[in-house]
Amino acid sequence: MITIEPEKKYCIENVYPVSMSEEDMNYCVKPAALLNFMQDLAAKSIAHIGYEYSVEGLSQRGLGWFLIRYGIEFDDYPIGVKNIKVQTECRGVNKMTTYRDFECFDADTGKRLLRSVTSWYIVDLKNKSLVNISQEFPDFLVFEKREDDLVLNKIKPIQDYDSEKIFHVRYDDLDMNGHVNNTVYITWAMEALDFDFRSKHKLKNLDIYFKHEVCYGDDIISMVKYDKENLITEHLIKNAATGDEVCLLKAEFVNI
Repeated sequence: MITIEPEKKYCIENVYPVSMSEEDMNYCVKPAALLNFMQDLAAKSIAHIGYEYSVEGLSQRGLGWFLIRYGIEFDDYPIGVKNIKVQTECRGVNKMTTYRDFECFDADTGKRLLRSVTSWYIVDLKNKSLVNISQEFPDFLVFEKREDDLVLNKIKPIQDYDSEKIFHVRYDDLDMNGHVNNTVYITWAMEALDFDFRSKHKLKNLDIYFKHEVCYGDDIISMVKYDKENLITEHLIKNAATGDEVCLLKAEFVNI
């Protein structure tokens, strides 16, 4: 059940049960499932703040929310966790960008699993231009920095890679805007890792930068470069036809 405290308009939480299909062979919650939980709660949160900011409200004006960056710091990656409590707080807008924080907990034990910071744009869906949120929505909460804020780290594209995989964008990869859902990118990135590395390690830190949209029928190249000594992987996802960089990821792992 979604919990909303009236005096905390910008904070919301919900518990998400983890299904068998959302766990891997080590009973780790799949990264895409975690991002799905967070994305779902973000949509519910922004609708609670005001209909004009909601997915439906923006759509009526030809606008849409676009997630740009993730920074995730895991206290302990969820393994064998059956219910995940997700909390999110809208931190407000700074010019063209809004920020949203998350924390996830094992709902049965209360143990914190991760904290995350994300950044978002509002985009005109017809001409693909960015909306100046502060001007278009002057009543929107203004961002104020805190001492304990997570930092969105810059990610540089890799110049060479150790392995790659090619994916074809399916209908089921698309979101309501007709573009690939953000959670699919993490699946493409992780699938480029070799089985031995993936099956013996769990995420410790993850940074994602979504650069360009991807549409139905596109072919995607997912490339990875390993630093196995430090358990760091760098990922570049490109549009095979255009060569455009569509997503950059950097992941730090620890042993399971």
